[in-house]
Amino acid sequence: MRCTSAACPLPRSPGCAGRQRPSSTPAAAAAAPPPAEAAGGGDAAAEDLHAQAKRAKDLGNKRFQGRQYDKACEEYTRAIELAPDKRHKDVAVFFGNRAQARAMLEKHAEAEADCDAALAIDPKYVKVLNRRGVARERRGDLEASFSDFTAASLLSGMTNEVANEGGERVLRLLAGRRASARLAQPMRSLPSASFIGTFVDSFKCHRAILAAETASPAELGAAIASTPPPEGAALAGLLCRRAVSHMRVSDYEPALEDWLSACALLPPPEGGRVGADGSFTAEAPWLDGVGIAVSSVEQGAQALAAWSNAANASGGAAISPATALSMAGMFLHLRGNYPEAMTLYDYAIDLRPRSIDVLLKRASLWYEREEEAKAIADFEAALALDGAHGDIYCHRGQLYILQSKISAAVDDLRKAVQLDPGSVLARIQLGMALHRSQQPTEARRVFADAEAAFPDSPDVLNYHGELLVEAQEMEAAKAKFSGALSISGNKFALAHVNLGVLELHRKQDLEAAIKHCEKAISVDPLCETAHVHMAHLCLQKYDLRGAVAAYDRAVEMLRLKQELVDCYSMREATAAQLALIDSQPAIYEPLLAEHRQRAAMAAAGMG
Repeated sequence: MRCTSAACPLPRSPGCAGRQRPSSTPAAAAAAPPPAEAAGGGDAAAEDLHAQAKRAKDLGNKRFQGRQYDKACEEYTRAIELAPDKRHKDVAVFFGNRAQARAMLEKHAEAEADCDAALAIDPKYVKVLNRRGVARERRGDLEASFSDFTAASLLSGMTNEVANEGGERVLRLLAGRRASARLAQPMRSLPSASFIGTFVDSFKCHRAILAAETASPAELGAAIASTPPPEGAALAGLLCRRAVSHMRVSDYEPALEDWLSACALLPPPEGGRVGADGSFTAEAPWLDGVGIAVSSVEQGAQALAAWSNAANASGGAAISPATALSMAGMFLHLRGNYPEAMTLYDYAIDLRPRSIDVLLKRASLWYEREEEAKAIADFEAALALDGAHGDIYCHRGQLYILQSKISAAVDDLRKAVQLDPGSVLARIQLGMALHRSQQPTEARRVFADAEAAFPDSPDVLNYHGELLVEAQEMEAAKAKFSGALSISGNKFALAHVNLGVLELHRKQDLEAAIKHCEKAISVDPLCETAHVHMAHLCLQKYDLRGAVAAYDRAVEMLRLKQELVDCYSMREATAAQLALIDSQPAIYEPLLAEHRQRAAMAAAGMG
């Protein structure tokens, strides 16, 4: 649940969504040079030189309007050289006009230098800040460009269209660039345990695996370390059993290592490399950095055959090689190691082409990689294998929700609940989708049924509470969030966050909201939602530095590109304002104070 308090005076970036503005471009807005100020006093010779400089500037304006940009530059240069007082504000105009002429000639580095000179004379020169913002944007310096547009917006009371539109445009590019760079970095930590648990539980086959009795991790560890040590299929079986045992107690990092260790016993997939001399090099990119040695091709082939035979002989009681690959791929997927996860998913499907769970996981990964057509193809392949498999409709329904295809989502999620009544996620998503499609009575019924079916699920109570918040039933929502905490032993982070937001809605109690958020982070440091909300709360306190730090922690954990873009947008908008305050406090602290006052008055309904 996101902070939606009407009184939230978040620092507004120059490009707040939803503001409709007339079409304009920085170049067009700056084409007509500003009117010159009257010359200052001084002796007659200085006054005469200043007058000559202004006449040169006027001639430059005419050249500019005639699109003679080179000649305009010459006149503006002459004006700069003639000016007797190089700190006079008119000289800032001369530099600013030459910057615009140079920009029209695509000389953006020189235009930026002219803007620097103008702003050294008049740091509040809005038109030149916009021009430098455009020059820096053209040169690819998006962060500096956004800073200029932010400054121009603040100086103009957020009313300058060129600054607002430029800031909005550059912020989209900057946030997108930051998100792409972040996703390109390999990740070495898994997300929140509650997030993983919900994802694992959404697969019926995984629920069955976790429901089976198994020995403790310590007992299985002793068997693995026994003398003589187990090898091949026997070792794979023990590693898989220990991975499952770790998962049953939500200890996911060692579970991942055990799944990877089991997969290392298999022969390399087709990703192995054939050298120029015909030699084959076993490669397992998913093992990078985990200290696990991959088996040789011959050993792997023997292990695969023995392991597969043992799994088949067990009648499904033992973990198969394809299931181990699916599990390892899932954890790497959740960790954000997309190429390695895709390799494992493909390998699992090669071994067991009818693996519906792997097709669904791969569809999710395709979607996260923005390859929607491939995601749809995997869903269709799964349906062709088994059109009555509830997991397919559950996961495709989630995809439809992300695409805002709510009617299609409702249809799929209804089928998911009908085909698999044991899916908590399908019921939660159905309830929320019904609520979004303006079917509140059925949504409430779905949540009531879910609470009865899963009385120990904090997720059901939490999301039911979110629905009630949207329905403005605050006391009922509070009871649901409190119930989620009671069931979870006070460890369900999202319920702490939501109670904090509730306090903000009901009582405008910012400090109470912060304490709830701090509690959420203490019980689950990997809950990215808690860090995002903490950033929002810092903004409400006008603690820009704290907000930037909280956003930085959140982006380390977020894994979906759109979520990263949204978070980086807020982070960069906040950081730009903070940098302006740090660099020029005398100018920007009063402006931000005025902006906050206007925001507070607007939130209070005072205009």
